[in-house]
Amino acid sequence: MRTAHHRRVLAGTSASAAAAMLVLTGTPADADAAALTQLAEGYLQQRADMLTTTRPTARAATARVRATRSMTAQVQDDLAALVEKGKRYKDVDGGYTKAQVDVEVTDTSVTGQSATLRLTERTRLYLPFTPQEVADGAPEYEELSVPHTVKFTQGSDGAWLLSSDKADTDGGPTPTTQVSDVDATDGTDDGGGKAEEDEVSKDAASGTAPLPGSSDDSGDKPEVRSS
Repeated sequence: MRTAHHRRVLAGTSASAAAAMLVLTGTPADADAAALTQLAEGYLQQRADMLTTTRPTARAATARVRATRSMTAQVQDDLAALVEKGKRYKDVDGGYTKAQVDVEVTDTSVTGQSATLRLTERTRLYLPFTPQEVADGAPEYEELSVPHTVKFTQGSDGAWLLSSDKADTDGGPTPTTQVSDVDATDGTDDGGGKAEEDEVSKDAASGTAPLPGSSDDSGDKPEVRSS
């Protein structure tokens, strides 16, 4: 029986949600908390999906994220790095079979052509154990909870564009759905190219525990509990 996933730390709780294309048209006055939450949730779902064995290509996932030019470049780099991170997890113990993301918004601010959400990402990354193994005590999924500050700006066509995402990791180990310096170095271009920078981009988190095949200590998965 597989045991590699048993030694992970529970990071939080979560509920399921589907991915959504990040497109919202209209004026700032039309953007309510529910609409902006959907945008942020869809973006975070794309990130989590890249860690799974059923992931789309980084190019296809990036195309679903409506973002500023600099943020599009950052998103593409992050998604490519998360693909490589997911592959290394798969090589170690089978990786993740699927991801489910929900967000809990704590504050929404819309001023003119700018909007800011403060939220908590709640993600479940499902492990490759059989129902019988889960019944015998193997964990069904890894859970994580990560605070974010997500910013949007309104484009010339009236659509809201993702402009920045900063995860608050409090100096601890890099959450599984985030990219560390070593992950960014290992990430490969998926053929989409980079766009010019013109907006604020997401800061990469630092890490503390090694991933297989890397020399830094930033990608170790946290422990989990079974459901």
